[in-house]
Amino acid sequence: MKHAPLHRYLTANRRLATPNANKSIATTATWILLALVSGSEAFAQVTSGQPSDGTPSSGGFFTLGAGSEPLVGFSRSVVKFEGLLARSDGETLSIELPDQRVIRFQLNEHTLFTPDGPPGRLSAFRITDVVSVEAAAESKGYFLARNVRFVRKPSAAEQAEVLQCPESSYRSENNVIDNAAVDPKQDSRKLNLMAKPAPLLETGEPKPTPGAVGDDLIPSIRRRVNEAFERLPTFRARQVTSMFHSTDKKVKWVPNGVIAAEVAYEGEQETYSEIQVDGKRPANAPLTGDSEYMRSFNNAWSTGDFETLAHCVFAGLEDSDFHKAATEHGDQGDLAVYEFAGGRASTCVAVRSQSQIAYPSYRGSFKVKPQTQEVVHVELEATDMPKAFPLDRAERSVDFGAVHIGPEQYLLPTTGYWFGCYRNSYNCFLNRVDFHDYRHFSSNSVIRFAGN
Repeated sequence: MKHAPLHRYLTANRRLATPNANKSIATTATWILLALVSGSEAFAQVTSGQPSDGTPSSGGFFTLGAGSEPLVGFSRSVVKFEGLLARSDGETLSIELPDQRVIRFQLNEHTLFTPDGPPGRLSAFRITDVVSVEAAAESKGYFLARNVRFVRKPSAAEQAEVLQCPESSYRSENNVIDNAAVDPKQDSRKLNLMAKPAPLLETGEPKPTPGAVGDDLIPSIRRRVNEAFERLPTFRARQVTSMFHSTDKKVKWVPNGVIAAEVAYEGEQETYSEIQVDGKRPANAPLTGDSEYMRSFNNAWSTGDFETLAHCVFAGLEDSDFHKAATEHGDQGDLAVYEFAGGRASTCVAVRSQSQIAYPSYRGSFKVKPQTQEVVHVELEATDMPKAFPLDRAERSVDFGAVHIGPEQYLLPTTGYWFGCYRNSYNCFLNRVDFHDYRHFSSNSVIRFAGN
């Protein structure tokens, strides 16, 4: 079984003119989609930044919500959070707040640890511990943990909550703190408490059940989506991201730059070359960069798009979660439209604002060719965003088309849109990503022997 890459990001740099000067205020928006396959992850994320002068904007990152408070005697850029410990990889540490926002802190050699165990050891903490984190806001608005202190053990309800949080359940790789044991008195993982699924046929399709809620076509669509995911080849493509922003109720999409790159997909990894920002090569750009490099210069970038939104959706939902809504007639012939909704734990969508992360529920739709069961369009919309989160709208859509790579034909992304708005405002961004010039990609190696 092929697994999806762990991170899929799109970041866009937006510049909003100040009312009384020609200066610009830089804000950053990131949309990440994560697809969950056999324990691997993929998710969607939006990041909003702070004004370049460090002044908090309305609804901005320094607005303290539930679970956080200013530290007495310190500047406003130093805060303290209390929440449930979800994960740490040694470089970052994540806690979940009471409103289900996740705060991801940076750690360094000066971070102090006071666990319920040997002092000074990060590994002495346990997932689900209630902890207090004193942190300082970095220049770009990210939090650097100064002190992580154990507060108490969680209640049974708190433990069950954080163990379902995607930050701990789907980001368990490279975890350096102890996992918590499920309370045996609260353990609902028992066969006699679970619904029993229908048997699968040898083709991999579920056996039809009389009176089933789902649609008869859904099992075939699921199988087709999984097959397309499994047969993804090694290839290259040109990726061009066009960025726009608008601050008017009557939308005016003001151009805000173009990011272009060659994307190579090989071994379930994506690398970037020939990177250009507004037609120019960034200073000190490597010949080949990864997603970490793309994130470092804080402009538009994207990874994981080739795995497709359709696979993400089907990986987290069962057949009865899909409902046929309409039939559309267009240039591609008749298209069946299906609607669906996913809960927070299904983790197809995550939204990020600098150090804050929300894993909201979502709803969406897809369009499929009934004759071939090929999904040609997918839309996702985040719902139930935490009220203290800086963004209150985040959506994504992707169109798929038949692409020839060598003698074979594949269904791959052609155009995608990422859209979001800041809370209670018409301050919105739109990023369009176009993929073209798909072609085979192979790595060549030459072995030379001494004397030759």
